[in-house]
Amino acid sequence: MGKLIAILGALGMGVLAFPLIALLAAAGTMGSALACIETSAGGPLSASAPVPVQARGWVAAAKTACPDLPEAWIAAVMMQESAFNPEAYADDSNGGTWGLFQMNNSIWTNAYGHPWSADLNDNGTWDVKEGDIAAATGGKYLCSRLEGVRKIRVAHPDWASSAIPVLDALIIAHNAGESRLETYPAIPDVTKKFITTVNFRVTQWSDDAEPGAQPEVTTDPDQGSTPSPTATQEAYSLADDVGWTTPGTEPTAPTDPASSSPATGAPVYGLGCMPTLGTTGQVAVPPGTPNDVEQAVRTAMSYVGVTSGWHQLCARLACRAYGYESAGYVSAKAEWDAMVAVGNARQGDVCPPLGSFVYWNTGRPYGHVSMVVQADPGCDPAKIMVTANGIFDSATGNHGGVYLVSFAQINAGYLHGAGYLGWSDPLCKGAVLAAGTVHPAPSGM
Repeated sequence: MGKLIAILGALGMGVLAFPLIALLAAAGTMGSALACIETSAGGPLSASAPVPVQARGWVAAAKTACPDLPEAWIAAVMMQESAFNPEAYADDSNGGTWGLFQMNNSIWTNAYGHPWSADLNDNGTWDVKEGDIAAATGGKYLCSRLEGVRKIRVAHPDWASSAIPVLDALIIAHNAGESRLETYPAIPDVTKKFITTVNFRVTQWSDDAEPGAQPEVTTDPDQGSTPSPTATQEAYSLADDVGWTTPGTEPTAPTDPASSSPATGAPVYGLGCMPTLGTTGQVAVPPGTPNDVEQAVRTAMSYVGVTSGWHQLCARLACRAYGYESAGYVSAKAEWDAMVAVGNARQGDVCPPLGSFVYWNTGRPYGHVSMVVQADPGCDPAKIMVTANGIFDSATGNHGGVYLVSFAQINAGYLHGAGYLGWSDPLCKGAVLAAGTVHPAPSGM
């Protein structure tokens, strides 16, 4: 018989014996889990994102009202609608729209319970124009709209819109109306642009948009240079209008991280819509597995459930399983390029063996790499399991957490399933950890 390796080291969780999706279904949480996963694209809002400090509070208020929505997505929609101006107004044939999320009077009244002109705190300002109130009300509205979109997708799985990311469908419903979900891909050009711009900003503004984005070493001569703009970046910079205009440039980024305890300033983890997502499970090691690979799987599994410390350190995490302090490459992309150069890359092969490294183009400069901790003879991507950093941070509320995830799940998250590059044997060139190192060890060792 083969061996079963359970997640015990990081969190002391109980043993579970099926792949993650099967576990969720067996636990009766399939619907809520998938709903949480599908809205968890991107991670927490990056400290470097050009979102003003005050607006970050509004993003947090909307997130509190609708935990299913990722912070970066909320910020991107808020920027697109109002450029973070709570008094933004746009005139239209339906009587105009107000506030951070540009809600018309009927939508606002339905969500808030009072019309635009309400001033419940008697401070002389319409509540729709007060950031804190508008953000919380907007979050409530978007959650209700999201629930409606999910019901439509269940009722009409044959519609083309039911196959696109649910947050894209939410934008269609918000910007053009739910009826446009039936006509998709025939939607207004302004809605298409809305989706493209929001998705670009989510990628740029997510703290964990790229789990391998922190350089592993600092001697790269190109480090610090600015990559040439992609066509998407050019489109974003050249055609970035909203329904109204405000003088000045885009807001500058704040210097303080957004996610911290108000009392202590310390990071707060595990506050997402599914705090334990991807942190429990068990993988199978078949008989005859080489000792070094079996030990690497055990080591990799010991990191699953760690809630912080591995932000943008995917290459280091993968090589840590084999006893290395770091990967020794600038990034996952650099590591993949090196594997291709020496003939160690199996490009496009979707049946990676146990203990191998799997690589993705994430649409950003550094790429991503994970280690395979469960292979499948039938090459079923739902049964192939990998460890990954940051992948569920938005859903769990962690920052640089480590998770057990299927190949199918992680593959769907990069370039809509088109980002997979291939796999390689594990060839790390970083410093070797000291003998007797106890795992999980801090990422900075």
